[in-house]
Amino acid sequence: TDPSSLLLKQVKIHSVSAKPELNGKVGVAQSYIPDRNRYLVTLPTPSQTVALRPENLSPATMVDKARAKVEDTVTMAQTIYKDERFREELRRAYRTVDQRLPANVNPKQVGFVLSALFLGLVYMLGITRTFMLLSLIMMGGVVAMPDVIARRDAKTIAKNFPNRWREAIEQNTGYKPTPNIANAILVAMLLVSGKVLLTSTATGRAPSSPPMNYDGVGTAGAGSASSIIPFTMEEVYKMGYDDAQGEKTFGESLPENHATMAFSSPSTTSSSSQFDYSDYDSYAPPPPPAPKSKFGFGTIMALFALGRTVKELGFVNGKFEKDLFLVNVKNLPPLKMGFLALMGYRLLSAFT
Repeated sequence: TDPSSLLLKQVKIHSVSAKPELNGKVGVAQSYIPDRNRYLVTLPTPSQTVALRPENLSPATMVDKARAKVEDTVTMAQTIYKDERFREELRRAYRTVDQRLPANVNPKQVGFVLSALFLGLVYMLGITRTFMLLSLIMMGGVVAMPDVIARRDAKTIAKNFPNRWREAIEQNTGYKPTPNIANAILVAMLLVSGKVLLTSTATGRAPSSPPMNYDGVGTAGAGSASSIIPFTMEEVYKMGYDDAQGEKTFGESLPENHATMAFSSPSTTSSSSQFDYSDYDSYAPPPPPAPKSKFGFGTIMALFALGRTVKELGFVNGKFEKDLFLVNVKNLPPLKMGFLALMGYRLLSAFT
């Protein structure tokens, strides 16, 4: 029985007077004891099981789960740090690194340089690309670790890397690729990762156009302020109108340089001379940003996840069985089917 519908769910403990230190903790209700009306709740940190009444438990919210996760992580970190064996291992590792460094270099200096390098990479590449680059480096280190531990030279490590890579694929996926396929996977992954890392997302700004020449009245002119004819548009219009009424030649009453003259306005002539346009720089809007590559880190993860799913559903002894794959796909739970469709959509959208 499960009177409060809490079995196998994360619950929050509250209102416990006998052990108030349990209040606020989040655990999992593993079973129910009917004759005692108690739920057995397991707590992760420190690992323990307590029997509590239903009224002392409530379903944990997302906030409760997140807070409990953080508290458990902090408690675990503090426990590990206070463990004398762990601290001794840290001291031993520090001494080992110190012995292998040159006499005038200590591990603290190396740590400072590595921190500065990490911050520089984050500044230049961004946090996502930095972690992607570090993941690639760490993956290569893990693959080559047996040869590194054996203290083989760099040439031997590089020579053995393809075989180590093929072994790593087999150990992590169960798939046994041929050497050529393993090398092709490695090259494809490096090419895709390199494209993501080297694709620039910076957008340039078009150079601003040269400043326009303003001649003291707020209207563009061809000459200096002294060559401006102090006519308003209304006055010039009336000159043209009078020429037409008197059947004169067009422009006869206008000044000789009327094609390039500037005009003033009665409402702005007196005030416009107060402004200095010598340092005016017209703004040209930047060009639209270049489209970002759709083949990013998320697409790479979707590719690997989709490949792993296809391998689990359709491969038997290293061979792809189409009928088995179709049957397994049809029998997938709806949630997993949805994730499979989402991964397929992500890959298709990267190529369209």
